[in-house]
Amino acid sequence: MKRYHILVMTRILPQHALGGMQKQTMDLCEGFRESGHKVTIFTTKRNDGVVFEDFKGIDIHYLSPSKPGYYGRGWQKACRKKIQQLHTEFSIDVIHSQSLGAKYVINWAKKNKVPIVSTWHGTSLTEITTFFASASKHPRFWHWLFIMPCRMLKQYFWMDLAVRRASKVITLVSPTLEKNMRLFAKNKVVTIPNGITIPEENTRTNYEKIELISLGRIEKEKGMHLAIQAVSKLNENDREKIHLNIVGEGPYLGFIHQLIDNLELNQYISCHGRLNDDVLDAMFSRCQVHIMPTTRQEGLPLTILEGMSYGLATIASDIGGISGVITHEYDGFLIKPGNVDELTKVLAKIINDEEKRESTGRNGRGTILEKYSKERMVNETLHEIIKVVES
Repeated sequence: MKRYHILVMTRILPQHALGGMQKQTMDLCEGFRESGHKVTIFTTKRNDGVVFEDFKGIDIHYLSPSKPGYYGRGWQKACRKKIQQLHTEFSIDVIHSQSLGAKYVINWAKKNKVPIVSTWHGTSLTEITTFFASASKHPRFWHWLFIMPCRMLKQYFWMDLAVRRASKVITLVSPTLEKNMRLFAKNKVVTIPNGITIPEENTRTNYEKIELISLGRIEKEKGMHLAIQAVSKLNENDREKIHLNIVGEGPYLGFIHQLIDNLELNQYISCHGRLNDDVLDAMFSRCQVHIMPTTRQEGLPLTILEGMSYGLATIASDIGGISGVITHEYDGFLIKPGNVDELTKVLAKIINDEEKRESTGRNGRGTILEKYSKERMVNETLHEIIKVVES
């Protein structure tokens, strides 16, 4: 098989912050590299000043001037300069754009006949949906009601649609995104669900308490404060049976700590920050329940797949791509986004029903084994990329 040079363009990686899109990007890049292809990544600046990294044979360029995790004029200029330099040194065969990553090199790619394949975890339209779902809770509701939707619509028409038009193939992480991808994407949309490395089956030790986990980037839309509120609403007898572990970092972490203190739940809830893979594996292995009460229109969150792969009974919001993974009360539980009372009710149910908790976890792992392996995700994405290059 011929080997190609794949340039991956993304605003954020695990080296910037913990997150599902970041992990999926690196899993794909590692898979491309293991298949023998040369892989280069362009991403935004790192806070620690690192400008280049050879990560498992993948060349990563952290371009400056730019703001970590954000597109902007600095990223625009840096990309245009760096891509020509890279292409001269080692000809680029294809650009893999994570969502809007390739926006500022579309004209260059067209001029140099380098095809673009893009992968989407959501769109500006799903961001608008998420915004309106929580806008009424914002202290400056009327101010944000007009400003934020206008910004998102501008991004949709100026950036989203431009990348879609330029892409030879568009891959989506969830079929729920298809309805938002019809414009300028006819006959080039392929759904390739996220995939993960599936852990070995684990026999759990019976701990004194039922361990729960909620993980991801700590921001309001992820809903971890709702999990805390649900713990506070449990009756005292049920609350004594559990311990909630919050894993991750982000701008909302200070509020999370304050909420735990205010509700006097320190003995029932622990915040662990960002964990390395080995420690996180151990955490998953001892937990029995995974809670993801997000209010954000997610594509297909990796944390859902990870929790299910470890055999955890998963409680998640009935929103975005999550609804396409979980069959309610078979391999997980779906709740209305933002509904603390419903979350509390489901949580109380599985705390007190060991058989249901364990059967749901087993079924969840079976679902992941059948449909959501990392190998399948990499192979299907690589197939689409190679097909475009060789067409």
